[in-house]
Amino acid sequence: MVALPDFEREFTHAPFDYHETAGHAQAEAPALDLGRATQTLCGSALIFSAFGLWLVSAGAQDSAMMMIKLLFFVTLLFAGLMCLSRARAVQAGPEIQVDVMNRRLHVIAPVAGGRAARVAVHDLDSLSELSMRDRVLTARDAAGRQIVAMKIEDRATAKALRRALGFPA
Repeated sequence: MVALPDFEREFTHAPFDYHETAGHAQAEAPALDLGRATQTLCGSALIFSAFGLWLVSAGAQDSAMMMIKLLFFVTLLFAGLMCLSRARAVQAGPEIQVDVMNRRLHVIAPVAGGRAARVAVHDLDSLSELSMRDRVLTARDAAGRQIVAMKIEDRATAKALRRALGFPA
């Protein structure tokens, strides 16, 4: 018996398994992320222009001009720091979503470019181990293979996760 999908699709290779990532050729990240490079360049230019504003002499005795320069300095510095803080690299680790209502664990693994390409869904009842020790969430499937081991940095997130999964506080 053969089960055919309702829609046409060409598969060039088998679907990815979350555990077998080493053997698959994934799309490489572009050598230069233009958006991040632009943000870094603009942030650096804004910060340098903020400090360069004080090199322009406008009369040391004019207090109104000094206040205007200070206002421009703070604005340019703040805008430059915002650009630099947003230009950081995207987190490359997997993301975990716990669906308490349907009792499922979703593991979303990003690929190059930050896109979520692989999603593994596991029933919480079918997991052989689901534990949280020292703010490290560990899950193993029925075969004993490790699905995820993730350190939870935020105490509030760890507490909410313990409460959602029914772990003792």
